[in-house]
Amino acid sequence: MPDFNIDNLTVILLALLAALAIYHRFFSAPSPLVHSLLLSKQSEVSAVRKSGGTGIYRSWATGQGTPLTVRPANTVKTVQDVVRPPKADPKMKNTRPDQRCILDVQLTDEALAEIVRLVPLGIHILFPGASPMSASSIVTLIPPSPNSALPLLLLSLSATPDRPLAILPNPRLLTAALTGHGSHPAACIVVVFVDLLAEVVEQVWEGDGDKVGILVIGDEKKLQSSVVEEARRKGLTVHWWEEIWEVAESELADKVQLQDAHFSDVHSYYYSESENPEKPIIVKVTHMNVTAGIASLLSIFPADKRPSGKLRDVVASAVRLDTPLGMTIALASIWNGAGYRMIGSQEPTFDIEDIECVEHLTALADPAKDLPKPTILFITPKYHRALLDGLQFSYEARPWASLAARHKARDLSYGHVSRDGIWDKILWSGMRENAVGGIAGQKLRAVILVGDAPSPTALGASHLLLSLPLTRLHPSLYSSGPVFVSHFYDLQSPGINHVLKQVDMWESTEKSHCGPPASNVEVMLKGEGVDEAHDKGSKSIEGRVFIRGPSVLERVDGGGRVQDGWVDAGEHAKIQTNGTFIVDGLAK
Repeated sequence: MPDFNIDNLTVILLALLAALAIYHRFFSAPSPLVHSLLLSKQSEVSAVRKSGGTGIYRSWATGQGTPLTVRPANTVKTVQDVVRPPKADPKMKNTRPDQRCILDVQLTDEALAEIVRLVPLGIHILFPGASPMSASSIVTLIPPSPNSALPLLLLSLSATPDRPLAILPNPRLLTAALTGHGSHPAACIVVVFVDLLAEVVEQVWEGDGDKVGILVIGDEKKLQSSVVEEARRKGLTVHWWEEIWEVAESELADKVQLQDAHFSDVHSYYYSESENPEKPIIVKVTHMNVTAGIASLLSIFPADKRPSGKLRDVVASAVRLDTPLGMTIALASIWNGAGYRMIGSQEPTFDIEDIECVEHLTALADPAKDLPKPTILFITPKYHRALLDGLQFSYEARPWASLAARHKARDLSYGHVSRDGIWDKILWSGMRENAVGGIAGQKLRAVILVGDAPSPTALGASHLLLSLPLTRLHPSLYSSGPVFVSHFYDLQSPGINHVLKQVDMWESTEKSHCGPPASNVEVMLKGEGVDEAHDKGSKSIEGRVFIRGPSVLERVDGGGRVQDGWVDAGEHAKIQTNGTFIVDGLAK
């Protein structure tokens, strides 16, 4: 047997290597992003309850007995205040960019404020039908596409008390909106995309043609002049969107006196389809509902992580702009000085059967458009799945991926994740830049999943592949803001096998929690088994979700259930011991 001579230097080096390995394994754990005690109790429940229901649950940060927030700042009392940024301190350097991207259009704050000022002036001049004392509504039939949604956003920013909006998600609801059924003021204007002009003209003419005007968008070259002229011969009042600027800057505008909005005034009505196509769901949104929704949405971010002009943020949202939450995301981004872009089909259509999620995400990073990449994503489950599948495919092509994932998974087990490690520079950074157009690259700093929470396996894989916390936000048709939302730094999920190539992220049907109630929402569960669960001291209580708060909307179509101010959200959920909720589907 040969002799091995080991000198003192070799012994020292081996001892040093062993010491470093032991230190790295047992003593160099990263600090968690949030203390585990803050995640162990995320809701606070009232001391008393009524039979058949749970106590009232509030976010732990809000607490019981505290007034619920109704606006993001004292200066924001109506939607119009969103485009009135606070006056800059002359001693402070202006850190807002000169222009920001709003629905793929570069605008300064001054230009946006001027446009919002002109829109209601032009509309009142072109369509002078209603008197200031009698309210009428503006029905919008605008596809939720990045290329066509800007007029809808401008109309929302400039809505006046005497002409609230009635926002439709598809043309099938136009008949219901024109008749109104007493749910909202009668329609005086239909704002329609040019592709639907002929059908809308026919429908308006067959109804109250002399009382309802038509405003056409998406036809800058006036290619539909023949349809417009034919409608005018029938006695209809029809104008193009571009005419607004001509008349709003004329002398006629000096004679127009617009009503100032009050926080309790109605801002808009949102339609959605129900099981009965002739009886859509209609919810009423006041200015206070909108400002409360903005406050609730911004509260999901830590103070230094909110969308900001100082950080040159660009928010990209896959939540349709013709929904209350989708509009709130846009308004919150604008108020905070961030850019706002939409994720979706470039084609101005209402119903898309097969959503090309990868194509839509890649379009956000298209270098040919010369538009900024998003830094904050609000994505739906379909887009989240497409993003993770693209990242996993890129991950599988990397030779050192399993080793890098092992190190990342260790940090996640301690509640820590970052994009600054050595493996991020070696592998993760390049992997994310080369997948799905680089949308998940280094500029991205926050991802909010809007909709059903993913399975625990997919949640852990998301943390690993994105190297970012995944905030889960549960929306409702009856709320302008989130109903439930997880802690921004909540990384709790089952351990991820470092060999991610062997993991099917979407096999499990189990759902992770979607957090406690949002900051200004109260939640109560009702059901037959609630009393029995309380009597037995059950750790898991489940029932039908009822919500209340300043961001909760009133249903005005005569349907739904409202009990003592509580609105039935129509969903079933169960409460976990740490105060988080798992929403497992529609209530039966």
